[in-house]
Amino acid sequence: MPIVSHRRRLSSRSVRTLRGMAIALAAVVSMSVAGSSVAQSQMLPPADGSPAAAGTVSPPACTGINLIDGFARDGRLKTIEAAAAAIPNGEGKFYRIEREGVAPSWLYGTMHLSDPRVLTLPEQSQQAFDSAGRLVIETTDILDEAKTLAALFSRPDLMNLPGGQTLETLLSPEQKAKLEAALAKRGVPIGTIHTLQPWFSGVSLLAPACEAARKASGVPVLDASLALTAKAVQKPVEGLETAVEQLEAMASLPMDLQVGSLIATVELGDRMPDINETMLQLYLQGRIAMITPTIEAVAPTGGTAEESAKAYAEFEQRIVTARNHTMLERMQPMLKAGGSFVAVGALHLPGADGLVALLRTGGWTVTRLD
Repeated sequence: MPIVSHRRRLSSRSVRTLRGMAIALAAVVSMSVAGSSVAQSQMLPPADGSPAAAGTVSPPACTGINLIDGFARDGRLKTIEAAAAAIPNGEGKFYRIEREGVAPSWLYGTMHLSDPRVLTLPEQSQQAFDSAGRLVIETTDILDEAKTLAALFSRPDLMNLPGGQTLETLLSPEQKAKLEAALAKRGVPIGTIHTLQPWFSGVSLLAPACEAARKASGVPVLDASLALTAKAVQKPVEGLETAVEQLEAMASLPMDLQVGSLIATVELGDRMPDINETMLQLYLQGRIAMITPTIEAVAPTGGTAEESAKAYAEFEQRIVTARNHTMLERMQPMLKAGGSFVAVGALHLPGADGLVALLRTGGWTVTRLD
């Protein structure tokens, strides 16, 4: 695709589409790609400009509000709930997996955050985790950040733009100014990221200040917290993917989507705390299928229903669906051994191609427990 194509003036419908994809990226980073937390922790300091030093200050409180309350008042909640109801296995984040002759295992949908509300498992889920013989997470690479970064730096094609391209060549002057302003709030000159792929910078801008500060102070995200707890009691921890495989999926997004989502993320800046809080509340309630239609309500993708569905479908196929099938295949030996507590991003659970449906199709009995 010629570079110039990224600099054309976007229609209002395209802008709305990219805003929706930007929020979808936030959901995916939080509930689908555990390895992205490494990219977030390395790229940018918190949005309030406060740095880094572990343990020196208390992380700031999260300040977002739950947008669902407003949707209930203006009548949009019924539409959101109807859309979610059409998604198979759209409610619940904790399941038992069984097959005759095999000890049961469990499937738990995570959110890749360090928020205390996420780190505390519900009692029934905690009991299953404690009794499990092994923990299975998306990738064990998140437990060794140095190793993950070394692997990432060995694949510069995942981070860097193709030769001859920079962010400046991909952005219009107006877009560049918006990005520079957003980066300035974090004390980061645009020149420090101008050769990086837009997705890599975008995942850092998506992190709320409170989350970035917690990570900087050493608080692990849920998946890593579970793994550290398991290792402390000599419980085996196994992974379904490598961090590089996960980041390959992110880097496979078309460049125009990467660029547009980065700028849309900047434009949504002041709304991101509310968006993140809303997704977190839906997650805590187990209303996982409501996340995508809520995204559409926050930043309508515009166009026809068919165009909107196509825009999200390409995104979902690369980042969620294809990986579901990989995870399904790789977890089979752990499930056949029995007693496994499988903890993966919650967005991998619902849908016709979600892990719950795929496991049932593969002959496992999967029962919701929450």
